[in-house]
Amino acid sequence: MIVTLDTTFFALHYFSREKEILSKTKRVLNICRKLGNKGIVPTIVLGEFYALTYKKAGRDLAEKHFNEIVKSDLSIAQLSVKISRQAGIIRRKYKEEIPWGDCIIAATGLMNKTDFIITEDHHFKQIKEIKARKLREVRI
Repeated sequence: MIVTLDTTFFALHYFSREKEILSKTKRVLNICRKLGNKGIVPTIVLGEFYALTYKKAGRDLAEKHFNEIVKSDLSIAQLSVKISRQAGIIRRKYKEEIPWGDCIIAATGLMNKTDFIITEDHHFKQIKEIKARKLREVRI
């Protein structure tokens, strides 16, 4: 299983107070680290999550969580020329109604042949080229 993890996944993982949600995000991360599986984190997700955490909880926690993600066994996907091009194609195809960050995340998923993106963001359901699932829809 190859999944791309959106910013909203990490927001749930680090900030949800619901035990069921935290349990599920931990299971997803464990599965992403197993042999044959892959959890992909686009670099833009790192930036978005850092900013969100800084705003919610301050710089120290933003640094801590950022470093945890970067040092984890997840695959950090750099913004490449091919991903940039694909993001531009998606952005234009959907008449610029999909935010750039989401276009980049979707393009990263496409270029890495992801099975689906785990996200709570409704914009991903509009993009026909990829599959998107909310955390509650992920079967593990």
